[in-house]
Amino acid sequence: MNVLENPSPDFERQFVLAINARRKLKGNKPKFVITSNQVLSSNEEKETNQVILTIKSIQTLLLSCTDKCPRAYSASWCKILRVQKLQQIVVIVLNGITDENYNRLNDTELVQEWQQLFTSDNVCHTFRFHTQKNIPFIEQFSKIAAKTKSTNQSQDRSTLKSKAEQLSNKKRTLEETDENSSQILKKSNTDQYSRVNLVLNLKQLITGNYPCPIYNQFKNFKQIKSSYKPITSSSRIFALDVETYSDMINNRQVPYWISIVDEELNCIYQTLIKPNESQHMDTYQPRREQVIETVPNISEKSLEEVHEDFRILFDDDLILAGHSIENDLKYLQIYYPYIIDTSIIFNVTGTRLEKTSLQKLYAIFFGRLIQKTRLEHDPTEDARATMELVQLKLGKNIEFGDWFLGGVDQLKVLGNYDSLQLDENIQECQTFLAQTKFGLQEDFFKRIKHQNRALVIDQALNNTKISLPTMKVNSNRQVFKTSIEKLSTHEFLWLQFYVSLNDDQSFAKITKYIKKIYKSLREDSILIGIFSDQDDFGRCFVRIKDDEKLSPLIINGKEYPYDLKLVKTT
Repeated sequence: MNVLENPSPDFERQFVLAINARRKLKGNKPKFVITSNQVLSSNEEKETNQVILTIKSIQTLLLSCTDKCPRAYSASWCKILRVQKLQQIVVIVLNGITDENYNRLNDTELVQEWQQLFTSDNVCHTFRFHTQKNIPFIEQFSKIAAKTKSTNQSQDRSTLKSKAEQLSNKKRTLEETDENSSQILKKSNTDQYSRVNLVLNLKQLITGNYPCPIYNQFKNFKQIKSSYKPITSSSRIFALDVETYSDMINNRQVPYWISIVDEELNCIYQTLIKPNESQHMDTYQPRREQVIETVPNISEKSLEEVHEDFRILFDDDLILAGHSIENDLKYLQIYYPYIIDTSIIFNVTGTRLEKTSLQKLYAIFFGRLIQKTRLEHDPTEDARATMELVQLKLGKNIEFGDWFLGGVDQLKVLGNYDSLQLDENIQECQTFLAQTKFGLQEDFFKRIKHQNRALVIDQALNNTKISLPTMKVNSNRQVFKTSIEKLSTHEFLWLQFYVSLNDDQSFAKITKYIKKIYKSLREDSILIGIFSDQDDFGRCFVRIKDDEKLSPLIINGKEYPYDLKLVKTT
């Protein structure tokens, strides 16, 4: 702190004018702010009530920077004030440092020097995020969920709301269930609107290729009832699921296990389906034995006997629910007019042509995994999951869970989906996330490519292909030298460093490189640092360069230190 004692009244006036001018100038500069106290708590490693973000959180931050349009990429955890003023974006990835390494070295001089690079107004802006094991960070980062505009495919225009109505209904009702702020949706006990509204109309049945008598390919299918009554709000719903095996000789799926549940989630019908003469017992037999081990007293019937059971079991106005139920109807070789399909009434992908699996939908809206304990799916478990999704939808509103009706906030859905670790076994969830692709995805770096003069500087040891222009170099030092050369001509740089914690100097050298890169950045640029080691968690740091507050004060034509303080001693 620089102190000037007993200044003259004129100097005091000029000093106040200079300070006010600097504050006014600073008010026109970009500023990064973490708006969530729970994200800020990531700095406190003993804090148990943390919100851990996802890679998509960083993607959202970068897209708001590159497009300079924060409202287009809503992020509830942070914001960049005056984002239009940003000059450059530099992302620095340190491969080889886990979040555990960071915590262990947190009090060391090495990490403290790094933290100072990302400290502004005495705050180090950092947060933790989930990653997938054994996948390079840049490869994970290259995929982002698509946000496709609405099309007219398979849509009933009369059901679409105006844009204003969509936005007003966009926030889903979430209920806090525990101290972890884990947001799990609960179904209502009563319908909020008529269940008739969820039943597919004739146009949807035809365009979705559901079995209908008008098609010759379904001419031998069984009609369950000779006649039907009109459905009403009091019509019962049954949820159905069928398991099949592949008949490789005839190139078709053969049903062998069926379950039906009612609205109390009770299994009211379950049986094995014996193959007919044209099908092979040797393929069916091992599955039969596996099912009997799980359900010892299960019955075994022919497909014709199952049809007769349906005729007795089904009401004349029964509504049948399923997930992609057109396939189940084809396996069972039946028609049915009153259908609710959870793959239609829920849409979180942004395109009507891309259906989300039952497992993913249940994970998103209930925070739990199904189909994770058996080699073969249990149709009773799937039928119950289907019924719970239908009841959840009926307990909300017709827009709920449907992207096209404004009932899905894509980023919030993704965040809920990626935070499944809060409710389930970590290893199971990590495996699930690693082996599945969520909805429709796009190449993240193609979006960047269209916005800025962008470049990735990486080392030859990484074989990941990126759609951005990429320069391959041989060492961390070459990454640094090349980045210094390219800063004057590029608005977006992605730098890949590789750290060996067995070498004490490796991290220290990279920190020195980044200090020099920071000095070479244009003023009002954003620097994002990332620790990643193909582990469960990574860590991100954010800093906007603002040298104006460190520049000297100009008073009466003379320079004074930026931290000058006036003191009266007499």
